[in-house]
Amino acid sequence: MLNEGTHIDLVNRLGMMRRVLNILVPESTSAALEEAGEGALEAVGRRELAEAIMLLEEGVQANPFWLRGYLFLATIYEYAQKVELAIATIDQGLAMCACGLRLFSTQRKPETPEPINGPLAHRRMWNHVDRIRQYERMFRHRLVMLQIHCGRFDEAIEQWSAIEEVHCA
Repeated sequence: MLNEGTHIDLVNRLGMMRRVLNILVPESTSAALEEAGEGALEAVGRRELAEAIMLLEEGVQANPFWLRGYLFLATIYEYAQKVELAIATIDQGLAMCACGLRLFSTQRKPETPEPINGPLAHRRMWNHVDRIRQYERMFRHRLVMLQIHCGRFDEAIEQWSAIEEVHCA
């Protein structure tokens, strides 16, 4: 059970994460996944973390490429002081990113005769590979922070090096 301050912080963080993810990595999900995400946020608001975890786990089991679900799930685990489960969830998300990159890496980016202007046009042209890479960066950053929290400094440095290599490439 979370204390009042931690509970409020978790509710606010998940809500903010949802808004930021909607902007940074807009995705079209099925109605079932949308309901799972909303239901999980409502369950956290009611202090029913077990229900929220169950809804999110069912969502990622139904669609392993629902990367947002892994981020929400890891955040709840982190706040519930289950850091090892949070790390395992982030690792699962990273594995799905790698799988998704392998699946979509053969796709060619569409060529457009005119430059794309405006946020709406940009969102429409958002490429699956770019979206997965964005999630991969988020997962790696979260993993580094969780590893530091656990005192796994060597692993955190290794992850940070991987982030730098990808960023510089």
